[in-house]
Amino acid sequence: MDFELILFILLGLFAPLAFPLFSWAIGRWYQGTLLNALNEQEKQQNDAFGGHLVGSTSSKMATLSAQSSVLLHTSIVVGPSIGQMFFMWGKSIFGGRLHSYDVVIQYGRREVTRRLQEQATQLGCASIVNLRIETSTISFAKNQKNRTSSMEFLAYATGIRN
Repeated sequence: MDFELILFILLGLFAPLAFPLFSWAIGRWYQGTLLNALNEQEKQQNDAFGGHLVGSTSSKMATLSAQSSVLLHTSIVVGPSIGQMFFMWGKSIFGGRLHSYDVVIQYGRREVTRRLQEQATQLGCASIVNLRIETSTISFAKNQKNRTSSMEFLAYATGIRN
């Protein structure tokens, strides 16, 4: 076999994976920049409060004195890139952990919690209690060939003003 035939065969094998690989790489890079920015914002908020602002309880709190309380709520929608979805589809056939969805879920939960903290500071709250985060998967299927997916995160909590 000569070099041109081998090159032609390799190109035929790897060309269909070029776009998903490129999209996956760009998606991972973008998610990394979002997570780095989120880490910095969380650090700034925690430094401003000198620790944790958020607490979640299931029992009655006798030691908390509050002047007033307010409902805090926020939501976001995030999703993986096309390349990540392609490789998750392939991995779901063979089984295993879907790391790309783990990253999306982690980012979504942390981002809505950070936004609740930001909302609490704007409203003069000293703490946040009874934090709840609901996660829903949103899938659109116009036809069997075209499917996109995203995740919605809805967070709500009680803000306590001292």
